[in-house]
Amino acid sequence: MNLSVSVIIPVYNERENIVSTCQELLSALKGISDIGEIQLIIVDDHSSDNVDEVISQIRDARKTYLRLSRRSGSHVALRAGMAHVTGDACLCVSADGQEDLSCLKDMLSKWRGRAAIVWALRKKREEPWYIRKPAQAFYRFIFWSTGITSGGIDLSRADFFLLDRKVIEAVNKCPERNTSLFGLIAYIGFVQDFVEYNRRPRRLGESKWSLRRRIRLAKDWIIAFSGLPLKMIFFLGLFIALSGFLYIIHVIINAVIGTPAPGWSSMMAVILFIGGVQMIMLGVVGEYLWRNLDESRKRPLYFIERKIDEY
Repeated sequence: MNLSVSVIIPVYNERENIVSTCQELLSALKGISDIGEIQLIIVDDHSSDNVDEVISQIRDARKTYLRLSRRSGSHVALRAGMAHVTGDACLCVSADGQEDLSCLKDMLSKWRGRAAIVWALRKKREEPWYIRKPAQAFYRFIFWSTGITSGGIDLSRADFFLLDRKVIEAVNKCPERNTSLFGLIAYIGFVQDFVEYNRRPRRLGESKWSLRRRIRLAKDWIIAFSGLPLKMIFFLGLFIALSGFLYIIHVIINAVIGTPAPGWSSMMAVILFIGGVQMIMLGVVGEYLWRNLDESRKRPLYFIERKIDEY
């Protein structure tokens, strides 16, 4: 049975790597005998390095080039590509050439079995401990707090993945703007499996995955799939109210026995503490309100500035 496979490559300022990545990818897919049709979707996340000039050198009728009208992040770029998928399965890889594509046969083997989602996990993370350990702790926390099951898959090591067509259709039915694609894929269920590979260093250039974007993604995942922050501020407010009640009893007792509490300093400390906690609570509630407002506008997740099906 000949399979049709779609490939999505999000690109942002990767003119040094995109051509070699596409060539390696197409060569790897060509080496798998039962793949009959290949669709290559390159999504330009509004690059500023004229990467489209380099992409135009890839003369292949199987290629579709999409350029977003503004920078929206790799997850949005992937979702833009998913809206144009025609294959039985879809492979999502990055443009920097760090993924070892020799594991594609194993991924397709898992997919042919019963897995609708196949994650490629790097065997070990090469980042410093202060990046690696918080990432592992975050994923354990998010699965615990949201009730989403990971099936024993360590998504802190996930880089690229293979999705069945029915998973693509399920993702396309979820129009929310402020979310994590990894979180959404884990949330919608289906049978998931994984393979492991050795991640390679970048060919050229620097990573665009900054600490700021990591923190934003973590925040999006927590707020999109969990009401835990709202529950936490309720219990925090309950704790502060109880502490205030006990402090009032303490003040009354001291006044009765003739040793009243000192005035201005202790009172200011309490006011500043409670005021600070209240501002944090309002900030959390405001974050949820803003996201509800943003979703209620029903603006499209992205806009396509240019689409070219072949060169």
